[in-house]
This record gives sequence, C-alpha cells and structure tokens, in this order.
Amino acid sequence: MAVDYSKAARYAVYCQEIYKNFSAIQFGELTQPPVLIDRQSTDTQCAILTIDEEMVIVFRGSESSLDWDTNFTTRQERAEFNREVIKDEIVDANEKEKVYPYEGESSSGALMHRGFVTAYFSVRDEIHDYVKNHPGSTAIVTGHSLGGALATLCAVDIQYNFSKQLKAIAAYTFGSPKVGNDGFRESFNRRVPDSYRFVFGMDIVAELPRWWQGGYRHVDEEIRVGRRFSLNFLSARFRDHAIARYIEELKST
Repeated sequence: MAVDYSKAARYAVYCQEIYKNFSAIQFGELTQPPVLIDRQSTDTQCAILTIDEEMVIVFRGSESSLDWDTNFTTRQERAEFNREVIKDEIVDANEKEKVYPYEGESSSGALMHRGFVTAYFSVRDEIHDYVKNHPGSTAIVTGHSLGGALATLCAVDIQYNFSKQLKAIAAYTFGSPKVGNDGFRESFNRRVPDSYRFVFGMDIVAELPRWWQGGYRHVDEEIRVGRRFSLNFLSARFRDHAIARYIEELKST
C-alpha cells in the first residue's frame, strides 16, 4: 500500500493542534469552523474538521504525552509519564478487560479494551449525528497516543454504520496502543483496509498492552519511521512517543 507521507504529516499536525486550549482551538484552513466535542465525564475530546468534501475526525490523546520531546531528563518525569499515560489509562487491570460493545454477539469473536470503548462511546452519538448529515464525504479518522486507540475504534464503527453513504474511510494513527484481540484485528483489517498505523523509533506506547496482558493485537498496517536504536535506551522509549517527533520525521520523508 503506497503511503502519502505529506498527507500523514498533515493529520499528525492536527493531532498536535488538538492538545492546545480546547475551547479556543484553531486548525488552519477549514471549509467550516471545527466541531468540538468535549466529554468531561470520560475526559474525552475530539474535533471534526471539514475541508471541502473531506471530514477529519481528530481524537485527543493524554495531554501529558505531548511535552516529552525536549523536557524529559529526570526519573520523576518518566515516573509521571508511566503513571498518567501508561498504567492508569492503558494497562490498569481493574478496568481494562476486553468487551464487545454492540448488541448481539460478535461472529468474529472481536473484543475491545473496555476503557477505550467507554471513552469512545461517550462521544459516539455526536460523531454519528455529524456523519449522517454529511453524505458523500470522505471520512479520515486520526489520533495520537490514546487518541489513536479511539480513532481505531471510530474508524471501524463508521465503516460498519455508514460505509454506503461515504466515499471512503481511512485511519491514520500515531503511537497508538493496541485496541483489541485477534478477532477485532481481523474485523478491522477487513473493514478498514485504508489504514496507516505509524510508529516512531522506540515509542513505548505502541507496544502496549504487552502480549501477556490479555492477548491484545495491533491492527494493520504498521509503518515504522525514525531510527529504532538509541544509546539512551530508556529515555528514548518514552521520548519517541512525542507527536512532535512524528511530525518532524514525516515532513522530512
């Protein structure tokens, strides 16, 4: 599958922009003002951007994942990253068991991370309402970090419900953790073949949850960018998660 790196860089910039002051956020040249969805009960934010006939749904990740690019030198900072981004929101065993969230049973055996499903479903109705009112559009779903996980769920959900009214559906994620089991992976790959899952360097979040934490599997297609080795191994694993590193690499590719 050919990769348009300039297009990927543009979506990565949107993923960076969404970390800014959410109530006053701007995304540059848009056909219409952005639609901002903020669900405080689950701390989930996303924006829907209209650019001609393209709608771009951008999911916000964890705020603390943005600033590790240049300010990541102490053990305390690594500990905070581990607690806020990884343990509490990705692999906390108490709340992150897998679930099939739709009515009926899954013929594919698909199961998804309960925490991600809860977050996505808190904004799902507004997304569905918007898509219903924009037939004929191309839908692009994107996100960084935890936003990438939500974008993955959104892409397959939109394909399942709106594929007949949309021109095309694509997903671009950056440093996304794993979302579901083998059944979900198979279902996603079949339904959303136009998918680009970027991983920069040694990004630690892209490897989570680990294989022993419930049989989670990544969806296709993985696209590796940046170097995969550093003498500062531990710091690099966290620092490489910064969206700024993805943008810099994609713009130079």
